[in-house]
Amino acid sequence: MVAPKVMLDTNILIYIQTNRPPWVIEKFRQIKRGEAAISTLVWAEFQVGLLKNGLQAPDVQSLIDVLPFDERAALTFARIAVGKPGRQKNIDRLIAAHAIVTGVPLVTNNTADFQQYVPDGLALENWAQQDGARAG
Repeated sequence: MVAPKVMLDTNILIYIQTNRPPWVIEKFRQIKRGEAAISTLVWAEFQVGLLKNGLQAPDVQSLIDVLPFDERAALTFARIAVGKPGRQKNIDRLIAAHAIVTGVPLVTNNTADFQQYVPDGLALENWAQQDGARAG
C-alpha cells in the first residue's frame, strides 16, 4: 500500500468527479494510486451532495483510499476545537484534524476557511489554482 501524500477536501473530489477545471484533473492524474486519500468525513459530505442531486457515487475507492477517522484524529479535533469557539465549522475542524494526524497536506479550494488550522499543524494545497499553490 502506498502512503498518501495528500488528503482531498470535498470540493476537490467534486472537481475530479465533474472533470473541471482541467488542471485539477491533470494534477490528479499525475499521482499514483493511493497517494491521494480522503477522510470518511469527506466521503460522507460528498455522499450528501450526491443524494441531494440524485447522482450515483463514483467508484472512488478504486482510485483513492478512504481513511477512517480514528481516535488520534478525534483527540486532535478536540485540541483544535477547544481553542476555537463556535460549532458552525466543526466539519472543517474534523477534516483538518484528520489531515494533521495523517501528516499530509489537505488539498482544498477553501483555503480561507482552513487557514486558521495552519498553526495547529495543517498544511494546505489548492489544486484549483492553476499553479496548485501551497498555502500556509
